[in-house]
Amino acid sequence: MVALNKTLTLMAAPTGMQPGGYMPAAFADRTTAQTRKADLRVEQAGDIWKITLSWECPSPSSSCAGETDKFVDACALLAPSVADAPWMTMGAPGKGVEGYLWRPDWPQPMRISAEGLGSVQRQAAPGVSAQGRHDAGRWQVSFEIAAWPNLASHHQLAFAIWQGTAQERAGLKSVTPGWIGLE
Repeated sequence: MVALNKTLTLMAAPTGMQPGGYMPAAFADRTTAQTRKADLRVEQAGDIWKITLSWECPSPSSSCAGETDKFVDACALLAPSVADAPWMTMGAPGKGVEGYLWRPDWPQPMRISAEGLGSVQRQAAPGVSAQGRHDAGRWQVSFEIAAWPNLASHHQLAFAIWQGTAQERAGLKSVTPGWIGLE
């Protein structure tokens, strides 16, 4: 049984690592996390994981339908497929990561998996629910995951947060400074 409740200091994902040429050049000065701190609560009861993220967001962005210059707030949880999978690069060939991506404009979270930068795959996430609520300048997103074998095996978690009004999307995000041990 795992129980964790802590506040974490986040960092800006390095823009120089982003694939392609646009992001590293256009956002080279983006070195400070837009979301500086986040609260994480993890509870495990049998095969059920309850994970809640909460962070300050004074200007929520819940929808961008039909607007190509707007971006939506979001958060994602990651767990490694092997103990030494690199979190910052979304894994590496043969050392993948998997997790769940929540956005307020989606009815359900998506399952994500990757084996390196630019390799993220999304698919439906049966057995996973996520409820998000914005109140008093903060997002609170609660995931309930029916089974997560990689998290159960490795007891390591990382997460990312995107603030849409700060034009965060893809590799522009605030992230944990490494894997968070759950033991």
